[in-house]
Amino acid sequence: MKNSFKTEIDGTLFEFHTMNVQRLQLFQVYVLHENEKLRFHMQIDAEGRFKITDPSVCPDKYVQMESALHDAIMEYAKEDEAFLNAKERTT
Repeated sequence: MKNSFKTEIDGTLFEFHTMNVQRLQLFQVYVLHENEKLRFHMQIDAEGRFKITDPSVCPDKYVQMESALHDAIMEYAKEDEAFLNAKERTT
């Protein structure tokens, strides 16, 4: 599993760093906000959705993107799984 990935959503670049290399569970998310690097956390909930752990420290415009951020993590998971499956077939 890769430890990090970047994606752009609505013109904003987000950088995700996984906090668990064994499974997708918790991410530190970095974004440039008003010329400062901002960090917030996203964690998987009981329903299998990645949620911002403390919306009060996250600007509202990113809280509103929570579903798109979840989708980005799930897309990363699919791509990483495909990579791992391809690697297993060649070894």
